[in-house]
Amino acid sequence: MTIITQLTTKCRQRVPAYEPLWLWGRRRRVIRCVDPSNVLMGAGGAGGGGGRAARALRLLLLLVLALAAVEYLFGSILDASPFRTYLYTPAFNTTQSTIKNSDRTPGWPKSLPITAAARKNPKVSNTTQFRNVTFNTTLSTNNSTKAPFVTNMTRQNITVESSTPFLITKIMEGIKNLVTTEGLSPRLSKPTMPLCEEMPPDLGPITVNKTEIELDDIATKYPEVHHGGRYAPPNCTARHKVAIIVPYRDRQQHLAIFLNHMHPFLMKQQVEYGIFIVEQDGNSDFNRAKLMNVGFVESQKQKAGGWQCFIFHDIDLLPLDQRNLYSCPRQPRHMSASIDKLNFRLPYEEIFGGVSAMTLEQFTKVNGFSNKYWGWGGEDDDMFYRLKKMNYHIARYKMSIARYAMLDHKKSAPNPKRYQLLSQTSKTFQKDGLSTLEYDLVDVVQHHLYTHVIANIDEHS
Repeated sequence: MTIITQLTTKCRQRVPAYEPLWLWGRRRRVIRCVDPSNVLMGAGGAGGGGGRAARALRLLLLLVLALAAVEYLFGSILDASPFRTYLYTPAFNTTQSTIKNSDRTPGWPKSLPITAAARKNPKVSNTTQFRNVTFNTTLSTNNSTKAPFVTNMTRQNITVESSTPFLITKIMEGIKNLVTTEGLSPRLSKPTMPLCEEMPPDLGPITVNKTEIELDDIATKYPEVHHGGRYAPPNCTARHKVAIIVPYRDRQQHLAIFLNHMHPFLMKQQVEYGIFIVEQDGNSDFNRAKLMNVGFVESQKQKAGGWQCFIFHDIDLLPLDQRNLYSCPRQPRHMSASIDKLNFRLPYEEIFGGVSAMTLEQFTKVNGFSNKYWGWGGEDDDMFYRLKKMNYHIARYKMSIARYAMLDHKKSAPNPKRYQLLSQTSKTFQKDGLSTLEYDLVDVVQHHLYTHVIANIDEHS
């Protein structure tokens, strides 16, 4: 044990502390230090070979570390290292587009434009494809909302067969395109306009022209109205989106008067609206309530996102005050509370006929109107009972504002079963209405001032 200790101490004293053993050993001052265990075993000559092997191992380790550093610094650009091939797992398949359908902006097309290469080679799909080059795919994943970048980077299929300078040149071109096109990308949505005023200015009483006119005479009278009888304020965003549902049959003499009066009335109130004339085809008795259910369903099909408010409107009633806003409050509103033919008085408190307004939620919650009222009368009171059953109450403007003029018309025969049906409303309304609506859609025609819906509802529900 004394000999081993002396040998170890001498070797430690002759190796400077500030220099590694492999560097110091390369100097001319070669110091032979042997492993004490080898001395005891008679293997004193093996120390030199073991030192050379250790130095070679250290050099190999430093070379590996240097390669790892190069991979870390430049691997994301060159992307040709086997380390990345085995260690990196891409978030998406690199042979497919890196933009998920759920991340697409609504203004984008469903598919990117087909490139010239794709036209020549039908097998080349119009997606972001890069063979063995994950640099482009990784960038497009991190910038999946940048439409111009993805479009630019789908121009070429880059392969690793190219030389390194050529590859770096293409990469720099892609980065340059990214910088220049991002700043020039068009806006995907139009700037929003301010909301219209809650109470538009200069509203007040108006008069009604009851003189009969031809529909052709007013067909081009209101250029502000879009095809199908649709209108939206040009200078502000409407607070209300309203569908005017008008049940109709054999009232051609009233249709032109109604449209000529209602369009300027509604435009003045700065609401977004559409007028839907729902005509009953067939020979059965007139069913006003079922036609309004049809109008509700068909009008929703005509507008993206649907309407928020529905006003069910007799064609022979015309409002006399612009302050009678055609919108839907928190409670269902009876609009035509004060009619000239009724001496501007409310006939009875529960009345809900003539003109009424309900929101989408209110109307669907009560299952719409009944489909069983063939002939005149009863369907309005039935709706009143439905609303009451669902804990709604009827709202009205004061009588000086809720004023209407009624056009002359021939009265229809009353429905003899209306009282019997009304006595069953509270028990049957969930099984009679929108949930049981059946009809044959004959035609939908979009005229300039209105959308004409023709439906056959002869099948009794």
